[in-house]
Amino acid sequence: MKIALRSGLPAVALLAAAALSPAAQAGESKGRPWTLEDILTVPEVNEIALSDNGRLAIYAAEIADLDAGKPRSHIRIVDVETGRTKELLTVDTIKSLRSVPGTQDWSALVDLGEGQQLYRIDTEGKLLPLIVNPNPVPVGKADMSFPLGGGIRPSHIGILDYDWSPDGKWLWYSQLRAKSDGPRVRFDEEVTALLGRRRSTIDVEVDFFLRNPEGDTTRIMARPSTDRVATRGGGRVLWRGNEVQFRIETSDGTLGGAFEFVAWNRVNRTVRTLAKQRDLLSMSILVGPRGGQLSTSGLGSDRELIETSAEGRPHSYGRVAFDIGDSRSAGWKRSRDGKRVVIGTRGLGDARYGLALIDKTGVRELRADASLTRCGFDGMLRSAICVEEGMSRPPRLVRVDLGTDKITDLGPISPRHEEIEPLQTIARTFVSRDGYWSSGYVLLPRGHRAADRHPAVVVTHGTDADDRFAEPANQWNYPVQLLAERGYVVLLLNDPSPGQSKDLMDAMHAWLRGKGPPDPETVQQKLWLTGVHSFEDAVTELAAEGLIDPARVGIAGYSRGSQMVNVTVTNSKMFRAASSGDGGFLEPAGYATGRSSYDAVYGGAPLSDNIERWRRFAPSLNADKVCAAVLQQVASASPSQIELFEALRAAGVATQISYYPGATAASDETHVFYLTTNRLRAMRENIAWFDYWLLDKRDADAPFPDHVVKWDRLKKNLPDRCAAAP
Repeated sequence: MKIALRSGLPAVALLAAAALSPAAQAGESKGRPWTLEDILTVPEVNEIALSDNGRLAIYAAEIADLDAGKPRSHIRIVDVETGRTKELLTVDTIKSLRSVPGTQDWSALVDLGEGQQLYRIDTEGKLLPLIVNPNPVPVGKADMSFPLGGGIRPSHIGILDYDWSPDGKWLWYSQLRAKSDGPRVRFDEEVTALLGRRRSTIDVEVDFFLRNPEGDTTRIMARPSTDRVATRGGGRVLWRGNEVQFRIETSDGTLGGAFEFVAWNRVNRTVRTLAKQRDLLSMSILVGPRGGQLSTSGLGSDRELIETSAEGRPHSYGRVAFDIGDSRSAGWKRSRDGKRVVIGTRGLGDARYGLALIDKTGVRELRADASLTRCGFDGMLRSAICVEEGMSRPPRLVRVDLGTDKITDLGPISPRHEEIEPLQTIARTFVSRDGYWSSGYVLLPRGHRAADRHPAVVVTHGTDADDRFAEPANQWNYPVQLLAERGYVVLLLNDPSPGQSKDLMDAMHAWLRGKGPPDPETVQQKLWLTGVHSFEDAVTELAAEGLIDPARVGIAGYSRGSQMVNVTVTNSKMFRAASSGDGGFLEPAGYATGRSSYDAVYGGAPLSDNIERWRRFAPSLNADKVCAAVLQQVASASPSQIELFEALRAAGVATQISYYPGATAASDETHVFYLTTNRLRAMRENIAWFDYWLLDKRDADAPFPDHVVKWDRLKKNLPDRCAAAP
């Protein structure tokens, strides 16, 4: 298999709507159909590392364990020459797999029952403790824990993050520390932040440490838990001579945040500020071969790769057809001699992930015929071991020669998923009435014929409709493969990309800053209502092509997608059924705990001169316009979610809210569900919901059969205004 080498020039017809041509053809050999267990057990590879000599690779595949009732990580070592794979052990969590410079060993953060600690892993798979914190901190959405992001399941963390110096002699690491001053009086914003609290939490700080070659450790500084860089990127550092350079967040009350780029001197033990920054696009510090910071700039297809020196001098590498700094891409690596950099890319038009090699002379893009989503690199950037996957291609391990155009297949990561006959998947770009384009994929039902017209479900989550395989961050608990097996067309559709237009980008920046310009009405229009138009116009286009039945269309989305679902059902009569997952943003009840992200949208508090903006746009205040049957599946049961449910019910809307609990009474489910029983029931509930409201069909496998009787009553009592909808 060959990979395409590109000069970086953008595609000529980026904005044109794509024809119905398969992005990935169905397999030549007949296989079996998808099952719910297949969706549940798709492996997620987040970590790969090569040994220093490039002969062995190690990776961790997180796979749902049906017996354990949660995902577990399988650590595997691969012989790069033969592809022979050896499974070492299975643990609850492993992250930050890295080679130890100057050795053939690796290191990783692993939880072996004593919390997440730092271990060394030799080529035989033996784990030896490197740094162990005897006082690990409980984290996650659980009582007496620190809520470290919505996706961290209840666990304990000893070592939070780390990084090796290029010679492997110095070690930087960070750890959480529970503050021991006991309960304290809270004031002002600290009190309002408790409005939606479900669990008792603990106060923590993040400590940065540096261990020298003799084994002596220096505590560099402590950072508050409000510093998101410290809590989520405390190991993202640069080694520059005698300095270790890193970022800290200095909160200024805005959602985007203010940051400082600082340096710690290992010799005289002093710290200095290098630069002040705003609105980071990446937690990683993306350094180029000239020593400056890499970024892409420009709008639409006019993208330019820039390296900016510490003094602010830009160097352009020319026009490129990709973005960098995306956390879903293959990351960043600098060669040992500093002359070359490899960075993960995300294509502008097809949302496919690849690599770009950059040296002082220019940039060369490397793209396979599917996405390269996770990679480990050798020290001199001669080769890489990557995960190659696509919408219809299960993840496989491949070796990439970074000096040629050769890719070598090393075998499947999950043989189970190789047995499935791929569904036909079509890459599409739609242009809306507003002139903005949205990319996505169309999944066709099994056995689709040209004259067939099908029910359809739109699934959205901001920007995650890309060339990856059954990605939970995209489809959440919406079993899109099972819906296609059951006769639905599934349209996975992204928001209109802000990068295509200055108007969209200005609105996005206002939202990140927490204030305009532009004015709140423009922010509402550009960041939500243009998305509603994109959904409607894509459905209309596919209906005109004879592919879908416009009278049987549903919509689903979680998180950012939940916002879009809630705004869509209050501004469109096109959709008969909707599933809104773990969202609630835009409701009055959320203002007290999210003021910085609400002010740009509404101009201020609900009970103020801005009340009319809230009345015109907040979903709960427009519940009387909804005709779609609305299901909410939630992991937190927040005031905003409940506010929307009560408003819909009062307006006579067919609605249900389903709360999925945590593993114990003292914990909650995570934002992306991790408990296998919850995921299975939520997927089955979505199938039953859409079958009932779009097909007038009772699903025999509905997880809560007594609720179907309640749906009968909801349907019987629909308000008159919805009689003619859609």
